Amino acid sequence: MRRVLCLSIAVSIFMVGTSSAKAEEQKVITASVDKVTIYATRSAQSTFDVPVMTSIIEADSAGNAMASDMGDLFEFTTSVEIDNGPRRNGQTVSIRGFDDEAIITLIDNRRQNFESAHDGRFFLDPSLLKRVEVVKGASSAIYGGGAVGGVVAFETKDAADLLAPGENFGAMTAFNVRTATDDYAPTTSLYGRTGNWDLLGSVTYRHADDLEQGDGNELSSQDHVLSGLFKAGYTLNDFHTFKFISQILRNDGREPNNGAGTITNSNPILNKEFRDYQFSFKYNYENPDNNWLTPKLHVYLNDTGVEEADITGTNNGRVQSRDIQTIGFTLDNQSRFDQGFLNQTLSYGFEYYQDEQIGDNNRTTDGTRGGVPNAEAENYGFYIQDEVSIVSSIGDFLLIPAVRYDSYQSNDNNGNSQDESQFSPKISGSYKPVENLLVFGSWAQAFRAPNLTELYPAGQHFAGFPTSCNLPATPISACPFPFLVFAPNNFFQPNPDLRPETVTTIELGAGIDFVNLIGNDQLQIKGSWHRSEGDDFITQEVNIAAGTTRNFNVPNAVLRGWEIEGEYQLNGFRARVGASHITAKDDDTGLFIANGIPRTLVADVSYSFVNSIIGLRGRFAEENDEIPATEEETEGYAVYDIYYRWQKGKVGKENLIVDLGIENITDKAYARRFGDLFEEGRSYAARASYQW
Repeated sequence: MRRVLCLSIAVSIFMVGTSSAKAEEQKVITASVDKVTIYATRSAQSTFDVPVMTSIIEADSAGNAMASDMGDLFEFTTSVEIDNGPRRNGQTVSIRGFDDEAIITLIDNRRQNFESAHDGRFFLDPSLLKRVEVVKGASSAIYGGGAVGGVVAFETKDAADLLAPGENFGAMTAFNVRTATDDYAPTTSLYGRTGNWDLLGSVTYRHADDLEQGDGNELSSQDHVLSGLFKAGYTLNDFHTFKFISQILRNDGREPNNGAGTITNSNPILNKEFRDYQFSFKYNYENPDNNWLTPKLHVYLNDTGVEEADITGTNNGRVQSRDIQTIGFTLDNQSRFDQGFLNQTLSYGFEYYQDEQIGDNNRTTDGTRGGVPNAEAENYGFYIQDEVSIVSSIGDFLLIPAVRYDSYQSNDNNGNSQDESQFSPKISGSYKPVENLLVFGSWAQAFRAPNLTELYPAGQHFAGFPTSCNLPATPISACPFPFLVFAPNNFFQPNPDLRPETVTTIELGAGIDFVNLIGNDQLQIKGSWHRSEGDDFITQEVNIAAGTTRNFNVPNAVLRGWEIEGEYQLNGFRARVGASHITAKDDDTGLFIANGIPRTLVADVSYSFVNSIIGLRGRFAEENDEIPATEEETEGYAVYDIYYRWQKGKVGKENLIVDLGIENITDKAYARRFGDLFEEGRSYAARASYQW
């Protein structure tokens, strides 16, 4: 009944809009293949020209606008996986096989350092987003520790994104529905500019019930999410810009402690409250007549916490929490030199951030929580990068050397500590012998410092249980007589001697870009091969027989892979395709490690006609069989979505937009790599937005 109601509302809006559109000037909706990356080199560049692979996700585009979580938003992005199952609060991003700890996540340039084995790293509603940029490959040379696999940068909306030329004030309302989760989400935004001020306020409420999976079962996962965004900017004398940003989210959820797992006696349903408060102050100076001085100053505070209250079983009444507070400061500048055939952009800056973590448990004698140490860390780093562009008679050259120095130290309440430093060099370059052809390559060293939870965990991990297995070699599920031996309680062991993961990556690639092959069309293809040699990979060992859980370093690991992306556009027709594959092994033993990604293809084909876009997209993955002996294979899958958009109003500033879609059309029961849970089944989705 609810599905019928949702579709009836969407169709009604569509029919009303269609009838009113007859008086409008008809137009075909098209978009350029070319995109601009900001984060790849910290300066605006064509995604095709930079010597790195990047992906840009436009959050409000057809197909993406109906996204209710990050799994929806990233599903069709090459070399990117969303791990930990379909529950929104546990989702994390991996790039080229590197998990979220080895990726820097930014929201409006604020580092997201919240760390939890069972919860996600960021809590952000897609309705607030303008775009997401994914930089693939080692990026520590300019972003510091944690950028081994790359960078995921979220950008939220500004007033300028919603105001048409000549407009000073406006409002937008939107309403999303999704049937597989009975999800509904109203959004209201107010925005404007007056004098030197620009302001934006946006609020979204999202309600979701249990999630219907592709096998017809329901996954316990309830959310009541209230999120808000406020921005206030002031420009002084045209060149000085001051901006304050406040982003707030609260989610009262009901799901297991480990959202990536099934419900068991050791992983029961809890009341979980997520809290995320983030505040920024930014200052930019940009004078087009001054190429030497373009400083950007940023101070921010993130305060993120999760509280879990047991409501059943022997732990009924227990309340556990994890809170992490991050204070950060960055100062960046760019100096540009134009010497005719040779141009340089020198980027350099300083970063400081501090993390403090507190774990609480109302059932322990000292109030501490097992596996969540009370600890703090401090980091600072300096970087410099030089973009050298040379135009010559034999082609165009781009050479980008960069290096960064990072120092970090941490300690916990039990007297353990660590103090380390690291250099991260990188050199990349590209060559265009002709306008249509690009070849590029890079060599980089990146690192990831162990986080507080990896260094200093203590307390009980889980309670003991009866078993007859040859522990720990035999999986518990394979025990023939599970009540003959009792495995002891399992406790975390701190390891302050954990070394940082260090990875050396080589990447080689090429691309072609043709315009007007047959007239009014464009073809762009870009791909690369990459190899990452890692030292001291941080991994976890759970020894059931000994009753211990500890983190340790794997001496040598190698990740090899490739990816290719292509896009073709002819008038209203548009096709995008991407494919990738990652193999990961322990270089000493030759055994697979849990960082591989099976061969995966993503495709999106759409056609734009009068005021409308219709599209079909799919994700196709082979079985995940290049895995450690302790893991189970994940079957291959093929998932299809169809989407439709109708809009009216001024080009680029349409005031009425209606999006309709069917996701996972075939109701496929599938799990992502190493996934224990099937993903969302068939879902009918709709969104309508109107701007005044």
